[in-house]
Amino acid sequence: MPSTTLRAAARHSTLAHALTAHADNQPDTLALSYARPDGAHDRRTYAELYAQAAGISAVLRELPAGEHAQPFVLIALPNGVDYVASFFGCLLADAVGVTFHPPTMSTMRAGKAWDRRLEQILRDCEPSAVLAPRALHGRIGEVSAGVSPAPLIAAPEDIPVEERGTGGGSLRARPERLALLQYTSGSTSSPKGAMVSHANLAHNIAHIRRNLGTGPGQSAAGWLPLFHDMGLIGMVCHPLTAGMSLHMTTPTGFLRDPLSWLRTLSATGSTFTIAPDFGYATAVRKVPEEHRTGLDLSGLRHALNGAEPVRRGTVEAFCEAYAPYGFHPHALMPVYGLAEATLVVTCLDRQAPPATRTERVGCGAALAPDMDVAVVDPATSRRCPPGTVGEIWISGPSVAGGYWGREEATRETFHATVSGAGADAGADGEERRFLRTGDLGVWHEGQLCVVGRIKDVIIHRGTNHHPQDLEATAEECHPLVARAAAFGVRDEPDQDEQVVVVAELLEYGDGADHAAVLAAIRGAVLEEHGIAPAATALLPAGAVPRTTSGKLRRAEAARRWSSGAFRLVAAWRRGESSKGEQP
Repeated sequence: MPSTTLRAAARHSTLAHALTAHADNQPDTLALSYARPDGAHDRRTYAELYAQAAGISAVLRELPAGEHAQPFVLIALPNGVDYVASFFGCLLADAVGVTFHPPTMSTMRAGKAWDRRLEQILRDCEPSAVLAPRALHGRIGEVSAGVSPAPLIAAPEDIPVEERGTGGGSLRARPERLALLQYTSGSTSSPKGAMVSHANLAHNIAHIRRNLGTGPGQSAAGWLPLFHDMGLIGMVCHPLTAGMSLHMTTPTGFLRDPLSWLRTLSATGSTFTIAPDFGYATAVRKVPEEHRTGLDLSGLRHALNGAEPVRRGTVEAFCEAYAPYGFHPHALMPVYGLAEATLVVTCLDRQAPPATRTERVGCGAALAPDMDVAVVDPATSRRCPPGTVGEIWISGPSVAGGYWGREEATRETFHATVSGAGADAGADGEERRFLRTGDLGVWHEGQLCVVGRIKDVIIHRGTNHHPQDLEATAEECHPLVARAAAFGVRDEPDQDEQVVVVAELLEYGDGADHAAVLAAIRGAVLEEHGIAPAATALLPAGAVPRTTSGKLRRAEAARRWSSGAFRLVAAWRRGESSKGEQP
């Protein structure tokens, strides 16, 4: 980013200031266009987006804060302009936006899990208001009936816009105040909200812009869910505070037709996009070569790949598949980040290819000069030498303030200190505190390679194995395998872990040779990793449990396997085989 542009970004001390400046300086520039499921598009210029956000802000300013310093506002909206305007309305009002996912069609029918998580979050942060579609008001009212004080429930479409300069648009937000409560998307029954300040957001986004050189005159396109940090901050807040034009669609639309993402990038000449590794893999597997005709991806400068370990096979396959359509391999940029550090932690230099290490690829170095990304031996709290796997620890201005209302969890996760060589003091002279991520990584050729999660490591015959490596092997061994999950199970507590690999089928039917697929998985895992799985199974699409952000829930998969809860297409177990039922 040119120095003058970076200085201009720094003047916007909060995202609310940045949106206000763009509404003043480029009011008629397209801010965002949202492709609705019915094929129509909702569009907002910067002036129109500001006016809608300011109208919402005017309502939120009247809310009581209760026992909090600021009112909390739960946003339970689907992807779309109302979600974006609601979040910026919170920022303008100095209210804390609380992200939450709306129910899908399946959860609308079942409902108990969604209702339970909604009630947990309502009790945890006690929001003053819930912004949700009218169709959900009755259901949210029933869930919140037992919560005191009961929140105001409102629909953004019922709130009038505010003209520039009226009370809804005056800025209250200050850098040190909370901007966002980002609830973690893990499988825990007790959700934890990471406290992200205006300063955290401004720091992370300013350095994303510095690294990528993004700014006015450029455009972005994406499909990520907005209740997740990668979608909200990476796909929405970064482009809009940079003054870019954003083209959005839904995760469902992408999964139904992955080509729609690529066509949007091509038609709009977008320079930026962001997606998890499985998104790029899906764009290769589910878009036949003959359907790619006419695509022009030559304008795409930055295609960020993150939210889960980035696989070498995915990077190579995507670059090879779309090079004939103008895609430059340096545009695909692996990144590493997490909600507790706002978003991005490490990022590649624009001119540097990723370093490769077995199935993993390098995710670059620290995003900002004032961020310390350490690989630490969790047993000794000492930094690991390059080439040695350890836990990833992070310190710097992008790290959130902790978990809302969870003092013990905050101390355990956000207050770690490095021992021995490499220990130092922060800018205030006090001992530097680190965020413990629970992720395992290794420094390789000056880049961070993420290899897995501590809790997911499989210990088989005294050797540690990262399930992501086994899963990558399974997914590449047969064309019918879509996603795989590997985990360890024990028949008895003191026994060695046995490896189980389950895989979703890309497609299956009477003509598919399921036994051949299962044999291919077993053979590939044995050849590549020296492990003979105790069992392998094929599942219907979507059967592997995931978090709301799409990450595999391996512990839950192991529980379902052990309890016989999976509906199996076919399965094999050492010494026996079965079809359609748990072995």
